[in-house]
Amino acid sequence: MLKMRVLSLSALLGALACARNSEILVLDPSLRPQTTPQSIRLIAQEPARPYLVVAIVSTRGAVDRARQRLIKEAARLGGHAVLFDSSSLTRIGGDEGQEPQLTGKIIIYTDSARSN
Repeated sequence: MLKMRVLSLSALLGALACARNSEILVLDPSLRPQTTPQSIRLIAQEPARPYLVVAIVSTRGAVDRARQRLIKEAARLGGHAVLFDSSSLTRIGGDEGQEPQLTGKIIIYTDSARSN
């Protein structure tokens, strides 16, 4: 019984630690079908096509892992792309424990075609 409680507590703490590394501000709560992570485009300048920002997502940790979490969240929210700007990559924390933070805008295109 005690062993089961310790394992349950470990699982809960692990889940909370992972959740702490991503923060999502949903701007448009409309339900839309999920997209695939492979279809998410990473872009650094605003597209010429009309689009809507549906969420802002910040992730912490190694840049490659943070990028993968952004892509995963974009797909989960039905996004088409992640839009970065000049302040998308920052470092947070004290001098000894600085950690990269990657922030992107999850966008959907509002016209019928999906390519940029």
